[in-house]
Amino acid sequence: MNAGSAQAQDANRLPEVVAEGDRAPVPYQPGEGVETGTSTVERQQVVIGTPGSGDVNQLLKTLPTVQFTRDEGLATREEIQDLRPADISISGGRFYENLFTLDGIDVSSRMDVTQDNPFNFNEVAGAGAQGLWLDSELVGSVTLRDSNVSAEYGRFTGGVLEIESRAPAPVIRASANASYTSDALTSFKVSDRSREALGADFPERPEFEKWRYGASFDLPVMDGVTTLFAYNRSQADVTYFRGRNYGNAPFGQSSLSENFLGKLQTELGGGTSATAQLTYSPYRSEASNANGVDNLITSHGGGITGRLGVTHTGDIDWSIDATFAHTDTSREAPAFNYSIPSSTTNGNVCAATNCTIGGFGDLEQRQNNYGLKARASAPTGFGLLSAGFDYQRIDARRQRSEDGGAFQMGVTGANIVCAQGDSLACVTGEYALTRQQVYRAYDAHVELDSVAAWIEARADMGEITARIGLRYDHEGFLENHNFAPRLSVAWQTPLDGWSVTLGANRYYGRSLLAYAMRAQYPVNVTLERAAVISGGNRVYSDNWTIRSLSKSATYSGDGALETPYSDELSAGINGGLLGGTLSLRGIYREGRNEFTRAPGTTETIVLENGLTDTYTQYTLANDGFSSYRGASLEYVRSFGKHSLGLNLNWSKTRSSNDDYLVDVQDTLDGTPVLFQGEVMTIDEVEALNQREDFASPLLGNVTWTALWLDDRIQTNANFRYRHGFSRIEDTGVNETVEGVRYDVFDRVEYPDALDVNLNARIDVIRTALGKVTADVRVANLLDNTPAPNSTLTTQPYQFGRSFWVGLNWRF
Repeated sequence: MNAGSAQAQDANRLPEVVAEGDRAPVPYQPGEGVETGTSTVERQQVVIGTPGSGDVNQLLKTLPTVQFTRDEGLATREEIQDLRPADISISGGRFYENLFTLDGIDVSSRMDVTQDNPFNFNEVAGAGAQGLWLDSELVGSVTLRDSNVSAEYGRFTGGVLEIESRAPAPVIRASANASYTSDALTSFKVSDRSREALGADFPERPEFEKWRYGASFDLPVMDGVTTLFAYNRSQADVTYFRGRNYGNAPFGQSSLSENFLGKLQTELGGGTSATAQLTYSPYRSEASNANGVDNLITSHGGGITGRLGVTHTGDIDWSIDATFAHTDTSREAPAFNYSIPSSTTNGNVCAATNCTIGGFGDLEQRQNNYGLKARASAPTGFGLLSAGFDYQRIDARRQRSEDGGAFQMGVTGANIVCAQGDSLACVTGEYALTRQQVYRAYDAHVELDSVAAWIEARADMGEITARIGLRYDHEGFLENHNFAPRLSVAWQTPLDGWSVTLGANRYYGRSLLAYAMRAQYPVNVTLERAAVISGGNRVYSDNWTIRSLSKSATYSGDGALETPYSDELSAGINGGLLGGTLSLRGIYREGRNEFTRAPGTTETIVLENGLTDTYTQYTLANDGFSSYRGASLEYVRSFGKHSLGLNLNWSKTRSSNDDYLVDVQDTLDGTPVLFQGEVMTIDEVEALNQREDFASPLLGNVTWTALWLDDRIQTNANFRYRHGFSRIEDTGVNETVEGVRYDVFDRVEYPDALDVNLNARIDVIRTALGKVTADVRVANLLDNTPAPNSTLTTQPYQFGRSFWVGLNWRF
């Protein structure tokens, strides 16, 4: 049989429906030797282990060194509607200090990712630390690097999360999937403290629906050329309610996340292959203030990535990639906001004195990342020598293309005349708005070049394997030249299969552009107009005059700043036990020169009208610091149709500030309080606490994957245990000691928590036309209250047991 006919038969043959069922996939592949600190989740586990939302970041709950927010179980309408991937902390880093890559493309945001209020007049809420993401249906593997990271990786002080889209299949394949959840498939919980505060007056339960569906098509074009085309869509529709003055009327808001993926891979011969791909992942989310009307704001996220790459395998392995990443975190909103007397025709939309109509204007925010990187490696007499370079051109822009504003101070009367005709700002015979806050147009633009080069040698010396590397980074914004040494040494002990690894590494972070953007904001303007009396009428025209100019608090990214860095020491023991792999690891980190807000200074400005104004000037500073101590025990084993992953992590995380818009001095408070009968300052009390979020001290995970009944049933159960801990907090009680009244602080106990999630896939039809699989994914199987200490009353509900149900067809 010739090769051409064999290829034709392969292209038309139905893939074996149980080919992946020989053994249950392990929860993750732990790294060994000098790669201790690297863990990979392969495609099979991605398929069965991801929750119904399709967020692959949730897979990282099977790993010991990744922390998630403590607010994750809250069922506020905003949390339900949000379809973006979960924020994560890796080895004690803040959620914005990680490096995120998608198919090798850096998709980490340089913009401000701390804003979550869509109604801010001058800030957007769509940006996330992970600028682009893929639904789990399109993901081939997920790799986490939490320590002992190779010199090839930089621009982080937390960890590295690499997501790879799945490769095109060498045979014709097609698939389709659809899944669904809603409030009808969800049990809602309320903490005892919220229930006690609410009494019998409970708010409406959340009402929502969520859909996920998509399709993919793998097509071999010719011998050695394969293609993949895929689409996936996630949508959330949530019911909200207007405020009491606006009739408590229900209204809907939605979020939409889409993935379009096109990929072509071709073998060029001689060990050389090429890849071309394009990923388009737009995201939008609606928001509407409950105390107003006609104020819909649409926040955007996601964007586009593209890659052209060539890879060669031979005496010298090398690769070259040209990449592009574009993220769009703009917003769309009505240009003007109006506060109109409710006694008028236009303003008669609420029961208050004045009713609010409109929004705060469009804002464009985009980040473009143009990249070129190359790497090469070759065997040497002592082992392997590798080197590479990585260039990025960052182009970031925030823009308000047109003036917007907020109209206020309404006057009413039958003798009002609007010279320019009727509008929401003025209606003849009814009212005129006489004050305007102007949101001036501006164009904030920052560009920077980021250059990196690295070299690394791996030497095999009998029982000792050493990997030593050096990374150089330079960014045009901070203008620093940073050299990061990396060292990892593994010793193969006399015990068969057991090794001891020691590491000493430095990681440098990257420039953040939030301050540089805010430095370009314009001066605030307030306008007023007065009526011209004519024939007994009050005539209002567009004769606005400047009432005041002011400069609000200003942020500046200028100044000589150091690049944040983290120094790490690590140690690990790894070996085989009872047919599996056992690892014991320790990570010690100290973070320095971390970004914070410097204490404000009072400045004076001469305004356009010749008057002066004072304002507070804030600058980016290096006053931040952090520390992390972590120890983890891991065991992974596959045995036939079952696999098991167990791990336990103890950690202690402290940091000077939660984000870069906080002044370290703001977190310091010398107010005396009473703690366990002793007078201490709040500073001294807080020094005894861990970081408030993303820092649970003791976590345990058990993941069990199994195949049943001739592999027709596949199950995945994840047990995540968080040991109870205490935080010193204000109890709300006051006591008087020697005539002085103090707030009483004491330890507030957070009880143990156990979260059990169960996924099941059942092949209900197997035919020559493919197989149909029923999919059920259950979160919080035990129906626990995720945050028993919550005191929320406006939206007190939390996620209890919830179900995603779906069908998948694969040919």
